[in-house]
Amino acid sequence: MHRVRQLPSFTDLRGRRLNRTEFKTARELAAIGFYVLRFDFRGSGDSAGDFSEMTIGGEISDAIKSIDVLTAMPGVDPERIGILGLSMGGCVAACVSGQDARVKSTVMWAPLSDDPPDRKQEILERAKSTPTPEEIALANPNIVGKAFYEELPDISPSVTIQQFTGALLVIHGSGDDVVPVSHGKRYYELMRGRDALTELEVVDKADHTFNAVVWEQAVVARSVAWFQRTL
Repeated sequence: MHRVRQLPSFTDLRGRRLNRTEFKTARELAAIGFYVLRFDFRGSGDSAGDFSEMTIGGEISDAIKSIDVLTAMPGVDPERIGILGLSMGGCVAACVSGQDARVKSTVMWAPLSDDPPDRKQEILERAKSTPTPEEIALANPNIVGKAFYEELPDISPSVTIQQFTGALLVIHGSGDDVVPVSHGKRYYELMRGRDALTELEVVDKADHTFNAVVWEQAVVARSVAWFQRTL
């Protein structure tokens, strides 16, 4: 039986939960015999914590700990672990894949990268006027705080993922105006010369969250088939 580890309920840069397509993917995988673990990062969704204290490094740590939890469960094959990440979660998935040798297959949807640097530079510019905790609380409980910006220059998913030796599928919408498709294409360009299976699928006109029935169905089907094939 295939075993898969999935990392859903990611938030984007504005803290919005993005989980409808991920829920459907999890259900499809479970229905065909996969073990699927879903969770909210600290400060997101139903998990305790303050989202303003969120950092990418903290989410990477949470993700690796979740793999520890999953592999300790009866019946899970620790040699057949896969992860899936959307948007900021794609960045986390890239870093986890490069750091944790247990990951054998990765799917990234509309993944944020640091190369090309267009989105990262925007974030760094925003850091020059980082709000105080009081301003964060008044404006929006899902605004990231100072620690996120301070750590950002040290986070390089495009470098870290190059340590990954497993199968990689990148799916990105050509109409994504949140994380441009150039980010997904860059991951593919960096990784396609390896001996491991590496594929890119650009969904024509799809937005950042694949928010149309036809786009969603295509992404779910492609992702499920990928894990069946690679795990």
